[in-house]
Amino acid sequence: MAHLESMRYRKQPGANGGHDEATVISGMSSAATGTPTPLDSDDAYGADRAAGLNSDLGYSYEKKDLDFSSSNNNTLAPFATGDRQHQRFSISRNQWLTLGFIVLAAAYVRLWRLSNPGQVVFDEVHFGKFAGKYLNGTYFFDVHPPLAKMMFAAAGKLAGYDGVFDFKTIGLDYISAGVPYIGMRLMPALLGLAMVPITYITLAALGHAADACALGALLVCFENALLTQSRLILLDASLIFFTGLTVMFWALFFTESHRPFGNRWWGYLLLTGANLGNALSCKWVGLFLIATIGVWTLKDLWEKLGDLSITPAQYFKHFVARAIALIVVPVIVYLFWFQVHFSVLHKSGDGNAFMSPEFQNTLKGVNLGHTPRDVYYGSRVRIRHDATNAGYLHSHLSNYETGSKQQQITLYGFRDDNNYWILTRTEADEEAHQNSTNPQELQQIKNGDIVRLMHWRTHRRLHSHNERPPMTTNDYQNEVSGYGWEGFSGDSNDHWRVQILEGDSKIPDSKKKLMAIHTKFRLIHVNQRCALFSNRKKLPKWGHEQVEVSCMKSAKFPKTLWRIESNVNEKIPKSAPLAEYRRPSLIEKVLEATAVMWRVNNGLTKSHPYESRPHTWPWMRRGMAFWGADNRSIYLLGTPIIWWLSFGTVVIFAGVQVVLFFRDRRGFRDRLLGARERYMESVGFLSIGWVLHWIPFFLMGRQLFLHHYLPALWLAILALVGSIDLFTRRLSRKVRQVIMFALLLATVRMYFQYSHIAYGSSWTREGCERSKWLKSWDYDCYRFPEMSAKAPVAPALKPNVPEIPMPTMGAPDIGGQPVAIMRNKNGEVVANAPPPAQNFDPLEHENKLNEPAPEIHQDHLNSNSAKLDLEMKKKATTVEPANNAAGSDEHVAGEH
Repeated sequence: MAHLESMRYRKQPGANGGHDEATVISGMSSAATGTPTPLDSDDAYGADRAAGLNSDLGYSYEKKDLDFSSSNNNTLAPFATGDRQHQRFSISRNQWLTLGFIVLAAAYVRLWRLSNPGQVVFDEVHFGKFAGKYLNGTYFFDVHPPLAKMMFAAAGKLAGYDGVFDFKTIGLDYISAGVPYIGMRLMPALLGLAMVPITYITLAALGHAADACALGALLVCFENALLTQSRLILLDASLIFFTGLTVMFWALFFTESHRPFGNRWWGYLLLTGANLGNALSCKWVGLFLIATIGVWTLKDLWEKLGDLSITPAQYFKHFVARAIALIVVPVIVYLFWFQVHFSVLHKSGDGNAFMSPEFQNTLKGVNLGHTPRDVYYGSRVRIRHDATNAGYLHSHLSNYETGSKQQQITLYGFRDDNNYWILTRTEADEEAHQNSTNPQELQQIKNGDIVRLMHWRTHRRLHSHNERPPMTTNDYQNEVSGYGWEGFSGDSNDHWRVQILEGDSKIPDSKKKLMAIHTKFRLIHVNQRCALFSNRKKLPKWGHEQVEVSCMKSAKFPKTLWRIESNVNEKIPKSAPLAEYRRPSLIEKVLEATAVMWRVNNGLTKSHPYESRPHTWPWMRRGMAFWGADNRSIYLLGTPIIWWLSFGTVVIFAGVQVVLFFRDRRGFRDRLLGARERYMESVGFLSIGWVLHWIPFFLMGRQLFLHHYLPALWLAILALVGSIDLFTRRLSRKVRQVIMFALLLATVRMYFQYSHIAYGSSWTREGCERSKWLKSWDYDCYRFPEMSAKAPVAPALKPNVPEIPMPTMGAPDIGGQPVAIMRNKNGEVVANAPPPAQNFDPLEHENKLNEPAPEIHQDHLNSNSAKLDLEMKKKATTVEPANNAAGSDEHVAGEH
């Protein structure tokens, strides 16, 4: 946009037509002092006009610029620079009045029947529930940053929501529960409404004419997908709102190009950065917005580098200003909203299991306490798996039903006595120690020591051998079991070498000696050369649904790291140093939360009936069901003509740029009717933004949905309007207005046609079927009644209606999902019913893994003790070798 300041439009003397109140690019009014600048004598476009171009239009073109101006000379105050006058960006009174009427129309469109439906819709299941947790202050975890969710909590608080209603499933009734859901939906509806004036001002700041600005605002007003998404308790309305604010302030920033480092210049630049941070704080899709602004910033700085009128000192100031506003400010905003998030969610909650003990220690209701720091032989310890937070190394009086059928070793989330292990020496080391001069002296365990771990309750030792685990049957993983009985001294398969990998930088010895909490270590099996490992796979019911523990060769470090959380030894003096989990700083907490969000996001690979891939979005191959009941439904589907034309606009822009590139290489200098520079600076910026909001989704393997395309759609709509504006200026005013009016009329027509599935209002089956331009649009028309009472009526597809039989699965539909074939009582096919609306639960898998295993009845297990001892002794005499040293020379990757 660095060239924007050189562009202006002018009205020719004597012209009596044209578009009044035309907004100029970079805030430069075509109105100067009333004396127009004459056309260059070699102006080829002036010759075109003299040859018969519509004289009533009042446009003229220069070799460099497209000029188009208003006759109003009093709109803006001029700002003189040399012999040229640069005027501040402004919008005339007539434009404000026009925008006011458009906003009134948009308010009706966005707010009409906001109370419908009075039930939980789609992902209101999650975001409504999260609002309640904010109000209650209980910590939860979500895959998205917190700002949009906190905005819903604030709206709920203002509306009177008490945080009790749980939003558990789609279809739960709001009205009977007294939930002030309208107030909570009002917030995204107002943000969606605000996108209308944001669109107008953005187009105006990009230099487009007033009628084009009005057209863009109206297209956004009547676009059905943006409408649907902004009427519900969903995050995308907030994301799109802050995306719109960012682009608007960025465009306004360039209107101050001739006044660098002025108050407005700084204001628009800082507001751009602040809203970058806000967008990122709603959803990580905001990263694509940062990329968009970043690419254009680099382009702008590159062009300034070649501007010899800018001194090195000035260039450095430009660079630093952008670095502060577009890097530092977004980071500060992102951290600020997380600080608010952590401050509000100060109580222990169901999100604890996702976070580290240090993080949990900052929550009210969590008291991990302190413990003696130094770990000695003979200490009774509780060992936590560090990477998964799935619990403690655990055993109990139950045997495996596969493999060796020895005693189970698991991870267990509850704290009980079965989590305690006694650290002892090997047989030879114990004998040597007893023969030493001071056998009663405490000896601290060091890096490289070989130890045995005896289960405190059952007296069986931690053991591994060449048997496959029950759940992970890979040949590079061994079973870990509890082995031994009273009077049995153990064998070498009980030997584990302590390998310290991390310690506390404030306690240097924690990297050499084993310490509670501060030391992170691995246990390497001496014979099998494998590392004690867990990856959160759960055992079946015979394993009490606890998490499997195995011994893995060549295992990655994170899932083989352990920490001692509790350390008990009667011989440790009371004055010995203590260890406790420290409280992390804000940045450490944000980094940890971000890392967990990243991990969970990457794991969202489970299928969903309405997921879709990015290549299907621009032409809207398929929408997605949000809600359905009786003869009404809500289905996310956009306005076809807007989606298809806006996508075509971006494709045409790319094609034009390719053609111009090769023609430039051949020596041609095409001006595109005088609009080339503005086409690149306006439509080019928007098109690059569209690409950067669409292409990255191709790199994601997680579940994706149509609503992920909406920020890119908004940018494409602006690009569409900008292209229409630039390339209809040489047409007559009537033709130009006919084109714009035709597009608007088609958009409004489609708005009414598809409003039934946007508002969840009643419809007819015939109207529904006629609206399906693509067979892949699978909203359920058999849900709606037929128009004619005489026509045979197929049964409506109502949820939980007993007379409708269960569907059978047919061939996959165009979206790759199987189609449910509905049959009537006579077995005749009634309809291919689409899948019902389902919410998307990104934490379903994680919550199952984090769900604590059921507590065990120890009395029942203790009764098995003698029987298990007998079975183990028999097994030892026939199967278990006295010294299973197979593979003892194997190398464990990562030990060096």
